[in-house]
Amino acid sequence: MTDPNTRDPLLQKIKTLEARLAEQEALWEKDRIAAEYHRRFLQFIPYPVLIRNAKGLITYLNPAFTHTFGWTPEELKGTRGRQYIPARLQGELAKKIKALPPNRNVVKLTTRRLTKTGQVLDVVVRIGIDRDEDLQPARMVMVFRDVTMEKRIDRNQGAINRISQALPQYPELSRLVEYISNEIKELLGTLGANVMLLDDKGEEFYVLGMAHDDPTTRERVIKTRFPVDELLSGQVVQSGKPLIMNYLPENPDTFKSRDEKIGYRIKNVMVVPLHSNTRIIGVISADNKKEGTFDQTDLKTLSTIAATVALSIENARVSEQLKKANAELKSLNAAKDKMISHLSHELRTPVAVLLSSIKVLSKKLTDLPEATWHPTLERMQRNLKRLIDIEDQVYDILEKKWFHHTPVFSLIFDECTDMIEALIAEETGESRVVQKVRQTLEKIYTTPHQDAVLVPLDQFVDARVQALRPLFSHRQVNLTTQLMPVPDIRIPVDPLQKVVDGLIRNAVENTPDGCDIQVQVHEKGRNVELVVHDQGIGLTQEAQKRIFEGFFTTQETLQYSSKTPFDFNAGGKGADLLRMKIFSERFNFKISMTSKRCSRLPDATDQCPGSNAVCDKKPGPACDGSTRVSVLFSLPGDTKIA
Repeated sequence: MTDPNTRDPLLQKIKTLEARLAEQEALWEKDRIAAEYHRRFLQFIPYPVLIRNAKGLITYLNPAFTHTFGWTPEELKGTRGRQYIPARLQGELAKKIKALPPNRNVVKLTTRRLTKTGQVLDVVVRIGIDRDEDLQPARMVMVFRDVTMEKRIDRNQGAINRISQALPQYPELSRLVEYISNEIKELLGTLGANVMLLDDKGEEFYVLGMAHDDPTTRERVIKTRFPVDELLSGQVVQSGKPLIMNYLPENPDTFKSRDEKIGYRIKNVMVVPLHSNTRIIGVISADNKKEGTFDQTDLKTLSTIAATVALSIENARVSEQLKKANAELKSLNAAKDKMISHLSHELRTPVAVLLSSIKVLSKKLTDLPEATWHPTLERMQRNLKRLIDIEDQVYDILEKKWFHHTPVFSLIFDECTDMIEALIAEETGESRVVQKVRQTLEKIYTTPHQDAVLVPLDQFVDARVQALRPLFSHRQVNLTTQLMPVPDIRIPVDPLQKVVDGLIRNAVENTPDGCDIQVQVHEKGRNVELVVHDQGIGLTQEAQKRIFEGFFTTQETLQYSSKTPFDFNAGGKGADLLRMKIFSERFNFKISMTSKRCSRLPDATDQCPGSNAVCDKKPGPACDGSTRVSVLFSLPGDTKIA
C-alpha cells in the first residue's frame, strides 16, 4: 500500500505539472496561430519581403519577392543572395548595418537590385534588425519597394518639362533637332536617337540632327537621305501610328541598304510620327536600347515628346525656308536694282538727245503756222519730261543702295569727259561749244552735292504752294494753308522740295473737284510737323499696307491715262512716296500716312467721277474719303525724332 502521506504530495505535483503543460501547450498554440498569421501576412503583403538569420543567410522570401525579382525560395534560401545584388553594390548593406548605432534597429536604403532576367530595378529597402544579448544582429527582416517606374516617370516628366522650356532657345532647325535627339538618347538610354523629316515631295527622309555614341556615325547619317520605303519610319508615316520592334529580323537582306548607309546594325527600334496640323512632317526614332527592351512607358514618353516638339520643329523649318526665300529675294532684288539702275542711265542719253532735237526742230518750224506743229511738239516734250521724272525718281530710290559705285563711275566719267572735250577742242577750237558739252554731260550724268541748310519750313511751304497753284488752277479744289511760325529745320533744299511738291501734287490728283485740301505746318513736341490732309477718295487697306513699297499704284493699270499733272486721277508712277520714304531715312525725318477709303468706292477698281457735285447727285453713301500724310522733322542738333 502506498503511504497516503507520500501519495498526496505526488498527486499534487502531477496536477501542477499537467496545469503547466496545458498552459505551455496553450502558449504554443498561440505562437503557432501567431506564426500562421505572420506567415499569411507575409504571403499576402504586396511588397517583397526577405528574412536573413544571424549569419546573413536567407531563411524566407515571400511570393511578392518572387513576383518582383523572379527568384524563388528554392534558389535563394540558405544563400547570401548575391545573385540579385549588382556586383558594385555587394558590400553596401553590410557597411550600412555595421555603421548603425546599437540603439538603432531600422535602416532605410535606396539602392538597386537585379531581377532573374538581368533587369536592374530601383528599390527602397527598409531593414528591421533583431539583436541578441550582445546587441549583435540576430535576424533581419527586409521589405522592398520597387520605385523603378516612379523614378522613370519623374525622370520622363522632368525631361519633357526641360525640353518644352528649352525649345524657344533653339530657333535654328538643326540645333533644335540636335538638342531634342540628345535629350531622347539620354532619357531612354539608347545608342542613338534622331529626328527625320520628310522632304517637300514626301519621298525621302533627311536627318538634320542626330545623337549617337559614335561621332563618325552621326556625321555620316546627317549627310544621308533615305527613301521612305527603305525604313521602318516609312511605315509609321503611312500608318500614322507609332511602332516598337524589340527584335528585328536576322535576315541580312532586310533593311540591308539602310544599315550600310548608317554604318551599324539596328537591333531594336522605336519610332513615333511627328504630327503638324493635318499632316505628318517626319518621325522621331530611338534605337539599340542599352538595358532591356523598349516598353509602353518608353513609347508614351517618346510620343509625348513628339507632340511637344512637333510645332517647334515645323516653325523652325518654316522659318528656315523663309530665311532662304528672303535671301533669294534680296539677291533678286539686288539684281533688279542693278538692272533698273542700268536702264535708268541708258535712258538719259536718248532722252536728252530727243529733247535737244525737239528744240532744234521747233526753231526750224518757226516759219510754219504754230498751230500745225506746236501741239505735237508740246505733247512730245511733256512725255519726254515724264520719262525724265521717272528716271529721276528711280535714281533717287536706287542711289542709297548703290552709292558705293559712284567713285569708280565718277573716275570713268571724268576721263571720258576730258577725252570728249579734247576731241571737240581739237576739231573745232570753240571753247564755248566745249564748255556747253561739259555742262550737258555733267547735268545728265553727275549728282549735284546737296548741302543741308537751315530752312524756315512755314515760309518754304508757303512759297511752294504759291508756285504750284497755277499748275492746278484748272481744278476746282479748295487748298488752304495753316502755316504757323516754327523753328528752322536743317535739310538739303532739293529733297525737301521734292517731298513738299510730291505731297501736294498727290493730294490734288486724288481729290475730286469741290473737295478740300489743307496744308499745315506747326510744332509738335520737340519736332516740326508738315501735314497734308485731303478729302480725296482715300486708299484701300491693301494699298495702305504697300503704298511705301515703291512703284505701287492705287489704280488699276487700265484706269491710267496720259493726263496733265494735277488732273484728277492723273496717276503716278508709284515711286513718289517710296522716294520720300528713302529721303526720310537719309535726311532724318519721319513720314507716315493714315487714310479712309470713300464708302462709295470700297474696291480699288471702283472709279470716282472726279466731281463732288456729280457724285452728290447719285444715290449712295456720303463721300467720306480722306488721307492724312504727316512729315515729322527733327530740330537741328537732335539725332532722332522725339
